[in-house]
Order: sequence, then C-alpha cells, then structure tokens
Amino acid sequence: MIEWDIPLGEPPHVVAIGRNAHGFEPKDSYCLPDLWSLHLYGYEASLRVDDFEFPIRPGTIGLTPPGMTMETRYKGISVHIYVHFRAQGKPEKIPAMQNLGGQYDETYRRLYEMNGKVPDQSERVNARVWDLLWHLTTLQRRDSRSMTMHPAVKRASERIAKHLSEPISIDALAQDVGVSYSYLARLFQATYGETVVAYIRRERLERAVHLLQRSTLPIKAVAASVGIPDLQHFNKAMRQQYSQSPRAIRERYTD
Repeated sequence: MIEWDIPLGEPPHVVAIGRNAHGFEPKDSYCLPDLWSLHLYGYEASLRVDDFEFPIRPGTIGLTPPGMTMETRYKGISVHIYVHFRAQGKPEKIPAMQNLGGQYDETYRRLYEMNGKVPDQSERVNARVWDLLWHLTTLQRRDSRSMTMHPAVKRASERIAKHLSEPISIDALAQDVGVSYSYLARLFQATYGETVVAYIRRERLERAVHLLQRSTLPIKAVAASVGIPDLQHFNKAMRQQYSQSPRAIRERYTD
C-alpha cells in the first residue's frame, strides 16, 4: 500500500473545492507544483502518479502530493469532487488511494456542501477538509476485515470489481483464485456474511446507484455497464434492493 506523509498539525489552506467533469478526452495529465490534490471518485478509470499506478473505482478517495504528475485515463464522461489545498504542521501518513465503502455518500455530501464557499467561508471549509484528512489517517487501520482478509477473497473481490459488466462464473472465479467452489463460498460467507452470488449482485447494484447519481449515462447503459443488460430485470432488481426505480433514484439525487 502506497502512503504519503502529509502535514496535518495545523488546518490546511483550501485554495479550491468543487465538482468537475472529465473524460471528454480519453486521457489528461497535470501537476500542481505547491498544492495537494484530493479526489473523490464515483467512476472507473486508472491513475498514474509519477511511477505509481492506481485503479480508480466508484467509492474511492485519492490523495496526491504537490509536484507529482497525475495522468488519468478515462472510460467516458467522469465526474468527481476535488479539493486543492496547502498543508502544514507535523506529518501523518495517509494511503494514496482508499475505498470509503459505506462512508462514500456522506463524504461526498459533506464536501459538496463546501462547493463555492472559498473564500467567503474559508475557515469552515478548511476545518471540514482537515477533519476528513484526519479521518483518512485512521480509516485503513480501522478496517480490520481488509487487513485480515483471506488472499483468495481479496483476489476474488478484485476480479469481481474489474469484471462487473461481464457474466461472472463462480466456478471459474474459484479456479482463478486457486480454491474450490465450496471453499470460496465459505470464505465469502465468513468475510461478508453473504454468498458469492449475493455479493456480486450487491456490488452491481451499488455501482449502478453511483452511475445513476453521478453520470448522465442512459439507464439502459448503466444496466449494461454493471452486467444486467436486461432492462426489465435491472428495474426489478433495483426495486427489490432500494424500493425505488432507477429513474426515481436518479431524480431524487438530482433534486
């Protein structure tokens, strides 16, 4: 795991915070000589920071130190929250990229509330970003499940995330990670409290919610991108999981 030493002894000085769209070109590259960059991602892409490669997944948060070149390769129109800031004080370690899991939506909301409030409410913005940065120093250490996860579960979870848009065979998945079908099933039940099939279904629907809320993809395209190309089946699955249609989920977020 790549970690950065970031000064956190005093509140950061936020220069810019907002929501931006990329992906109109398949790749972009830039460097901020004296500013840290924080990005909250709701899409899939890949990121190269100098000599380090990071996969971007919906629900992840990334941090880049000043002076490092960021090259991002997109898969389409991609919208994220960004924060550019100066840091000062005693250094602490923060992973370069983390998965926020169930904390993503609340983090997104709290940062989005600060959009456009620099410089009028700079102290409030600085305090909110400072609080988030301190939270990120402990997030990975508190996620004991990920630290103790069986390697086969970890590899299987990564393969599932990478191939959500495709049909996924559990037999083939077990073979890929080097365990039997039944053993993989037991590992998933012990780790996530659900079957492999239920895990895949939940991952697909959670990613669909991210895409519905944070992209302008047609609902049919969202369904296909999460591996449920049958629109009727997709609508039924979303209603069963969230008690709302995909259209209602998108409209409620937009409102």
